[in-house]
Amino acid sequence: MVDSGSPRVRAVEYATRDLEVAHQVLRDTYVDHRHRLVGAGGEFAYRQQTVSAGELAMDSVRHSAAVEASADPLTYLMFAVPMSAGITIRAGRAELRPLRGDAFLYPTGVPFTVRWAELDVRLLRLPVERVARVAARATGIAVADFRFDGMSPVSAQAARHWRDTMAYLYHVLSAPDSALANPLVYATAVDLAASVAVATFPNTAGSLGHLAEPGRVAPAALRRAVAYIDAHAHEPVTVEDIAEAAGISSRGLQAAFSRHADTTPMAYLRRVRLERAHRDLLAADPARGDTVADVARRWGFASLSRFAAVYREEYGRSPRHTLRT
Repeated sequence: MVDSGSPRVRAVEYATRDLEVAHQVLRDTYVDHRHRLVGAGGEFAYRQQTVSAGELAMDSVRHSAAVEASADPLTYLMFAVPMSAGITIRAGRAELRPLRGDAFLYPTGVPFTVRWAELDVRLLRLPVERVARVAARATGIAVADFRFDGMSPVSAQAARHWRDTMAYLYHVLSAPDSALANPLVYATAVDLAASVAVATFPNTAGSLGHLAEPGRVAPAALRRAVAYIDAHAHEPVTVEDIAEAAGISSRGLQAAFSRHADTTPMAYLRRVRLERAHRDLLAADPARGDTVADVARRWGFASLSRFAAVYREEYGRSPRHTLRT
């Protein structure tokens, strides 16, 4: 089970006009590197804004000088969307020159160089293992065998979805009294980022081809899985937790829900949480200060608009209407 403690949501901002100080901040935040100015230097400005919760971090970085930097290997995943052109990333024989608004993934585990005329970029950072576990859950690949093997998205549609996901996560992270302080919301957000990343950027899980179907899974295993979800829906459980409780593999669990319940384990978990939220809304009292937002966050819904939409679809009325009647 993932850590059920409440992640601390932090916002940090730093600005300087000293190039050497700026690069020390970059080293402390991201990775060790050697840098040199490209062309004549002028008046310099650096600004970095970071919002983070647990393993999830997002940054806005602006650097006004033209620089080339040789970086040590990243030990985590760093996704980027540049707000300006003129960036070049090289790793071995691979080279990428993204345009403004083009999503890309910095190379992981290998040295790389990056050159820019003027940097204005939005970043999202995730741990490799968390993303690998999501890929393993979806495809059956071993966690140790998972890696990304390209810097560019697999399609324009995937790139748009990734940019939308980054914008959504930044909105949730940077909101006052961020919902990501809730462990259920936090776990859902990190898994969302990981699953969209796996679908967006080329990786070894996507190149596996057809995977053999798991053998027959007894209905008893599904009953154990359902019982576990019903008992632990208030906790940030994962597919691996449910599979372990059911005594089967993660792929076997996915197959069991597909064959016997026509759904997925996480979809069933979301349905249970929606039912619990409905129950809490029925019992809530606005006179006590109970709100729809409190109930939604309690059951892992980061977006109130999304919660209202799925609630209305399921119950035929808005959550606010349920709270007030």
